[in-house]
Amino acid sequence: MESFSDKLIKWHKKSGRKNLPWQIDKSPYKVWISEIMLQQTQVTTVIPYFHKFIKKFPSISELANANEDEVLAAWSGLGYYSRARNLLKAAKLIKKNFGSKIPNSYDELMTLPGIGDYTAKAIIGIAYNSPVMPTDANIERILVRLFAIEKPIIKIKDKLKNLANTFVSKNSSSNLIQSFMDYGSSVCVPRNPKCNICKINNLCQSHKKNLQSLLPLKIKKTGKKNIKYTRAYVLINEQDEILVRNRPSKGMLASMLEVPNDNWVENKKLLSHDELISKLKTKLKHKGSIEYSFSHFNLETDIYFGNIKKNKLSQANWIKKTHYSKSGLPTVMKKIVEVAI
Repeated sequence: MESFSDKLIKWHKKSGRKNLPWQIDKSPYKVWISEIMLQQTQVTTVIPYFHKFIKKFPSISELANANEDEVLAAWSGLGYYSRARNLLKAAKLIKKNFGSKIPNSYDELMTLPGIGDYTAKAIIGIAYNSPVMPTDANIERILVRLFAIEKPIIKIKDKLKNLANTFVSKNSSSNLIQSFMDYGSSVCVPRNPKCNICKINNLCQSHKKNLQSLLPLKIKKTGKKNIKYTRAYVLINEQDEILVRNRPSKGMLASMLEVPNDNWVENKKLLSHDELISKLKTKLKHKGSIEYSFSHFNLETDIYFGNIKKNKLSQANWIKKTHYSKSGLPTVMKKIVEVAI
């Protein structure tokens, strides 16, 4: 009788995705970059950023030799910028400690910044065909439905890892892992799973019990996101350049470029003008406002525009107004500039 794993691999050969850049080339470097990018970001969003990043840094050595500003600029728009910083830190360690070769050992990978249990297993499983089974959201969902586990995923992470280990393949790990992932993204989808075309529904306890649309169970979210407030200032000099600076090295968007803005506060009445803006005393015009959603809060920003002589700020950083959309500004700052100009 054909096993569960055999059925998945057979399905993948016929119907699975095969055109993703990190599937076409399963080199450890590309698998690593893709897995970091895919954390909290959808595949369709990642693809163009992946191509851009690989073109800029085609190997561990090029990435390890880059500086943080270059890496953050290539990452700009993907969000969760700590991922990019950890990539750079890890690349430098891989170059120093492993001769610019990504380790094929789980324990060695776990010593690198930004790599946890899932990513380590994904790298050695997909790129090196090692007998492991990582558990991403797609694989967790398949397991929950397969065994009809009526508990939220967040409460059974360890149990799911143990169940995943029962599906480990000694010879076809890479193909099986990607078969699982693709099946979860195209057939055993989060809402309205396609049980009518499912090749394994006869083995699925949720399907037998008609629970497939109810599982995995969700934990109800309480309340809305908090709102923070700020004011942002887009200042342009006589050479059509926009004033920018780097954010603090810790906190949201750490070390990223920004236009001057006030400290973000939860009570709008507590807003106080940025120190630089207070000193300049430049005439400003209100241009509108935006609300930008971060993972844990929404940022409401009033946007102001003004002109300034370049010689007023002798040590300032500037970017060309015509180049702001391709600069290292994070998405929220690009949206602010867009409203201002």
